[in-house]
Amino acid sequence: MKTYVCGHRNPDTDSVMSACALAELRRRTGEIEGEIEAICAGRLPEKASWVFDRFSTRPVRAKLDVYVRVKDLMDASLPIIDASTPLVDALRLLESSGESSLPVRGEGGRFVGMLSPAKLLSLFIAKADLTIPVGDAPLHHCSQTLLATDRVHDIRKAALRNSHNHFPVVDDEGRILGTLLKRAFAEEPPFRMILVDHNETEQGIPGLEELPIVEVVDHHRIAFAATRDPIKYTADTVGSTCTLVARMYRAAGERPTKDMAGVLIAGIVADTLLFQSPTTTAADRAMCAWLEKLCGESAASIFEGLSSVASPLASMSAAEALASDSKAYFEGGMKFVLAQIEESNMAVFYRHADELASEMDARLAAEGLDFMALMVTDPVRGNSELLFRGAESVSRQLPYRRSGRGTWLMPGVLSRKKQLLPEIISAIA
Repeated sequence: MKTYVCGHRNPDTDSVMSACALAELRRRTGEIEGEIEAICAGRLPEKASWVFDRFSTRPVRAKLDVYVRVKDLMDASLPIIDASTPLVDALRLLESSGESSLPVRGEGGRFVGMLSPAKLLSLFIAKADLTIPVGDAPLHHCSQTLLATDRVHDIRKAALRNSHNHFPVVDDEGRILGTLLKRAFAEEPPFRMILVDHNETEQGIPGLEELPIVEVVDHHRIAFAATRDPIKYTADTVGSTCTLVARMYRAAGERPTKDMAGVLIAGIVADTLLFQSPTTTAADRAMCAWLEKLCGESAASIFEGLSSVASPLASMSAAEALASDSKAYFEGGMKFVLAQIEESNMAVFYRHADELASEMDARLAAEGLDFMALMVTDPVRGNSELLFRGAESVSRQLPYRRSGRGTWLMPGVLSRKKQLLPEIISAIA
């Protein structure tokens, strides 16, 4: 069984780095059996790419979802019979498999039918020559052929209603890849999840709701759904999930490598804005100091490198910039999204403000949101500005002053989690 370690969708640097470092720790400690892989929920952020390149670390793989697909449930032990195989040999292969039917592969690897004794009854009665190629014998043409990329969630009901227990699996060109057995639908999913930097299913990678969650490491409010079995849960009021992961390394008696220490420092300074954010704690500073000794580089130099990466506003479309670090929430009967972008040159933001506002309006309609807010943070000056679209009943209650550009001025506000979200929840209430 495979275990994915994954942060929230539209991930930031802390989310990606904590997934990378925790996956390595779990591989070292051997607490979880099977393969462990850190993944990124969607597009890998530019700053995360910079970190992996800077510290010679293999980037985590970007995945759009973790839905279980037909190819994940195929039984690889079941053979595929070539159409040229003598029928008598094919029947022996079928008998040794212990199954009631097997797929037959014709020219070009294409699926031509299922070999089933029931379809061969007329041949047995006529005492026909069983040395003929199996492709010339009567074959069963299954009423439900599955694509390897089909989501199990989408085909489960139809497959369970089907009278057959064996389903041929093909690729987009009709080439046979294997067999899916009906009993596979009753088995445990082939993947498990470890969540970092979030604990709300709505903020997780699509498909998360179908998989068992075995561990959570997070520094946000707890809004976690009930689990069937006990799980490992690590949470604390620190400024970065990477701080928690670093502390877990020390508790396990493990030292991250020089490069992994750099990866963890990057996550800490990115989320705490080099300890300027009000979410910063003594634990963030202490863990970063320990990691600096292992890495041989200062947190300030790593933060400077991160700051040199082009702003999402300058390098992405409005849609991509809004999606680069955004989280969805459900509070007080309202559905909303809070996005955040770091920009040390606010003139860049002002140039793109109208385009961003139009894209936010489009998302309100497309996603059925009550409102959306974009917090543009200047980490150098320690201020933010807020672009808000939607529910005026909420925006009127915010304790911020309107600017002449139609934004809300947020002096001293740097944290979406600790400073903006509580004000939003209070305004809704």
